[in-house]
Amino acid sequence: MKTRNILKFVTFVSIFSGCVPVSRESFDDELSEPVEEIIYYATLAGSSHNTQPWFVEIVNDSLLYLKADFSKKLQVVDPDARELFISLGAFIENFVFAAECFGYKADIQITAKHKNDTNVAAIYLSKAQRSNYDLDQIKNRRTLRTPFHNTAISKEHLNNLTHNNSEIVYFPSYSEEGKYIASQTLSAYICQVKDDQAKQELANWIRFSNSDVEKHRDGLTTSEMGITGFGGFFVRNFYKPEDSMKDSFINTGIDKTKEQTENCGGWILIVQNEENPENWINTGRLYQQLNLTSRDLMIGFHPMNQMIEEENFEKEVNERLSLPGVIQFVARIGYVENYPPANSVRRPCNKIIKYTEKNVK
Repeated sequence: MKTRNILKFVTFVSIFSGCVPVSRESFDDELSEPVEEIIYYATLAGSSHNTQPWFVEIVNDSLLYLKADFSKKLQVVDPDARELFISLGAFIENFVFAAECFGYKADIQITAKHKNDTNVAAIYLSKAQRSNYDLDQIKNRRTLRTPFHNTAISKEHLNNLTHNNSEIVYFPSYSEEGKYIASQTLSAYICQVKDDQAKQELANWIRFSNSDVEKHRDGLTTSEMGITGFGGFFVRNFYKPEDSMKDSFINTGIDKTKEQTENCGGWILIVQNEENPENWINTGRLYQQLNLTSRDLMIGFHPMNQMIEEENFEKEVNERLSLPGVIQFVARIGYVENYPPANSVRRPCNKIIKYTEKNVK
């Protein structure tokens, strides 16, 4: 009887601990140097499946090297590492903004020449006047997977987002192009979730339980996937990552994606003239700018790259839309009533930062 009561208590404690999802605010990592704080803000950039494919080598107070962590590469949906380098570009954009807030100017020299290059960029820091940029913009940036209003983005807000950059293209959801993108996105998503290799890759990055979130501090959590309320509680406590490969979970995902593609104000596409790491990094910087600005305008932002991740769709989509460049990035956007707090977790900086032997901390 005593053993049974203990087991009941352990079960109660384990379930109760899963009531509240672990989020970024659950962790409090000590950062001792300004450059470490700058790097922390840089890590709040978005990345595919929240893989966080980066680490930084600090040579001295004025020179850092940003490097790609190819162990975080999505081999199935990102075979050419395009999305990996886009994530690194988003990291760079955050780094530049954060450095200015701490009184530094960050000069970026891109060193990556091919898709397998580990050495991404040299970052040169010099003292400068502090900027008035609000770091809360970086803290609050997030992906929203909820349905959006179907109202088209106003011309004023669109100008604030794109600054008339020719590499950024917007199609309202009601336009023929917008309808086409929605249809292709859903169809490509269905192809992915029915592909065994893609399903397994996604399952490898899913962190359902709080214990998995605390262990890895990366990947897709219930909150980040928009699984909230009782559903989130149930999944955190009774699902395993491999359950994401079951038909019931897949069909729910298809229904949710259909709802997402049918409920938005339009689509943002980023195009580049050539496929190479430098252009992918530039795409990432543009993506991060868009995502940072959208929250202040109460515009939801949801990267949905499925139609350019699937080879059978990518060529047709580029030919059909006939844009001045190759599509590198796709996002669903639209006005929202509420913007929940950012909740995606991040690996601690001491797992990301590496010091040279002469500068060991």
